[in-house]
Amino acid sequence: MNRLLKIEWLKIIHYRTAWVFLLLYFLLLILMGIFIPQIRPTINETEIDFVQYGAYNFPVVWHNITYFAAIGKIFLAVIIVTNVTNEYSNGTLKQNLIDGLSKKEFLLSKLIGVLLLTLLSTLIVSLIALNLGLRYGTTDPVSLFEGAEYVGAYALKLLFFFTFVLFLSFLFRKTAFALLMLFVWWVIESILTMTELYVRKLMGQDLESVTLLYHSFLPLNASSALIPFPRINLDHLLQGVPIFVAQPLAWEPVLTTVVYTALFAWLSYVLLKKRNL
Repeated sequence: MNRLLKIEWLKIIHYRTAWVFLLLYFLLLILMGIFIPQIRPTINETEIDFVQYGAYNFPVVWHNITYFAAIGKIFLAVIIVTNVTNEYSNGTLKQNLIDGLSKKEFLLSKLIGVLLLTLLSTLIVSLIALNLGLRYGTTDPVSLFEGAEYVGAYALKLLFFFTFVLFLSFLFRKTAFALLMLFVWWVIESILTMTELYVRKLMGQDLESVTLLYHSFLPLNASSALIPFPRINLDHLLQGVPIFVAQPLAWEPVLTTVVYTALFAWLSYVLLKKRNL
């Protein structure tokens, strides 16, 4: 494990682009933690103070912060894609194999890097959410870590996404193609989602009462469902009381995302094992 981690570290430490995106990502997270409480949009000449409306109260702060922090995961995904595709373009993958590194060990070194990025991002986001909750929210000994399961959902969401882009990187071996296919995949899932919803509507089904929606089992949709858009009670808006409603973590997308994470890791190994370099 230490050997693989050392090999991966030596590759990244001299890669300037990776450090630029890494610093940019974590800088954005830190800036979010500093400035997001100061954001007060105006709607119908009414200033919306998210602190007043309970955006940082426990337990909803865990949900709210992890939802918005997950949007920036594409910055880390670019690091992962370029890290893998550079192995092909620079010939370091072939050289590693000549030097005695097995294909399984090579993949494990990439997965270790993915896991470390996930854990580091999760730690920083957790500290930001905890800090915002303690500074701007209401708290009590019972509710402080209530809802913190969304931190685990955030980690799983990142781990899946990074494993998925890792697979695309091994599949296409070019940075531009891998990132383009990520976008295309997202478009395909969006089309399939809209198609299913439209067909069910034509059939007269009440979409809110349908328990089985097939598009929910698509990879990106399943991971998105881990941390849905925060639930808001608009009836409280004019009353000046907290509008954010705590919602329990849905465990169905957790299981689906775990399966997809394992699947794409295995497919990456299959590609490495079967394909000629």
